[in-house]
Amino acid sequence: MCRPSIASLAGLEMPAVVELLWEGKYRDGVRVEPSRDAAPLETDEVHDPHDAPDGGPSCRSDWSNRLVLGDQERVLPALAAELAGRVALVYIDPPFDTGGAFDFRASIPGAPDDTPRIAVPAYEDARGLDAWLAWFDGAARRLFELLADGGSLYVHLDAHVAHYAKVVLDEIFGQGAFQREIVWRIGWVSGFKSQARGWIRNHDTLLFYAKGGRPATFHKEYVPYPPGYVRRDGKPPRGAGYPIEDVWNGSDVDRMDSIQIVSFSGEKVGYPTQKNEALVSRIVRASSNPDDLVLDCFVGSGTTAVVAEKLGRRWVACDASSIAVHTTRKRLLRLPRIAPLVVQRAVTSPAHASLEGAPRDLDARVAIDGRNATIELASFALPALSVPEPVRASVDHWSQWLDGWCIDWDHQGGALNAGSRLWRTRAQTPLRLSATHAYGGPGRYVALVKTFDVLGGMTTKRIDVEVA
Repeated sequence: MCRPSIASLAGLEMPAVVELLWEGKYRDGVRVEPSRDAAPLETDEVHDPHDAPDGGPSCRSDWSNRLVLGDQERVLPALAAELAGRVALVYIDPPFDTGGAFDFRASIPGAPDDTPRIAVPAYEDARGLDAWLAWFDGAARRLFELLADGGSLYVHLDAHVAHYAKVVLDEIFGQGAFQREIVWRIGWVSGFKSQARGWIRNHDTLLFYAKGGRPATFHKEYVPYPPGYVRRDGKPPRGAGYPIEDVWNGSDVDRMDSIQIVSFSGEKVGYPTQKNEALVSRIVRASSNPDDLVLDCFVGSGTTAVVAEKLGRRWVACDASSIAVHTTRKRLLRLPRIAPLVVQRAVTSPAHASLEGAPRDLDARVAIDGRNATIELASFALPALSVPEPVRASVDHWSQWLDGWCIDWDHQGGALNAGSRLWRTRAQTPLRLSATHAYGGPGRYVALVKTFDVLGGMTTKRIDVEVA
């Protein structure tokens, strides 16, 4: 059973702060240290815009952003060997111990609006409080090691565990490291939500800490004054706007409603706990500088990676859910331009076993014209049991099962080096089904084709190419 206590009451050394005890925190009077057993990270894909004909954005030549499939318990220790003390900002939106399970809702591009969406398991959130605290304590300690001195940590939670998490973080970071409790008002109240008995839940909590007690970076932000605004004395304002307070989306001048309640938000990707880009952008702008390193080890829908990419930060993101990694990759590769990116996996990650799922049926063909090779997707099929019949009936063309595909035109083994990337820029955009590459010289080559389907599965096909 979990209970708040002063450690001295348990016969232990008195800490500097009130301590929270949970089952398994101590063994024979000795603090149980979190696991730091690192899993080897294997690179599956390399996406380098500098190799593409149109180039890419300016970026440090010695850095590639990293998207990793694997549990933070094994991934963060693997990152620590290289990145300990180098991370400027951590934003995490971990499971809240709600007791539920969450599904990704996959939609079929180009299908009629009334087509049902397909439920794909994303993650379970039913550890129980003692287990959640042990798990969160381990994650927070690993993140503490990765953060630079003065680095900022934002932990996004709700009332299920936020108050317990603060006591854990006070113990790890020290009470003086706590900067602010931020309340994010989710938005308006309507529908079934308004029928709940008692006060209506309508906010999340963000706990903001700085390693060492003082943030090395903080850029104060303001909400611009509305047109025609004047001061009480009738004079025009001299300042930059309304300074942003620790209640976000709390007034008409600071609108940041959750995309979960905005029916037609263009950001929605079907991930159950997706957070707004505007919310994460505010944090990244305030607590990091361009080229700083940002980390999210529960990346979920990919918002942190997308925001860091757009704002010119270096980033590392991981998640134990294969559908989360798929969703994040899809959002990134839909952007007009990205910095170099590698997609990796923890070799021992059990989540990787579910990434491929049941085998897919892919047919791709090559046509040669001199030293030009054109690869065309000829057909693709998902396993029959993966898709309900009403959804299958709504599909007019097999390409609707695909979100995108890549080609490594000269595969040398190991990771796929994506020389061609073909993705839908929007859900309704038709997917281009062919790509052409000009080889520099005659010879025999191996082209590796990799498709990414709407259920998060990946399918690869090797094609022998011979050019004269």
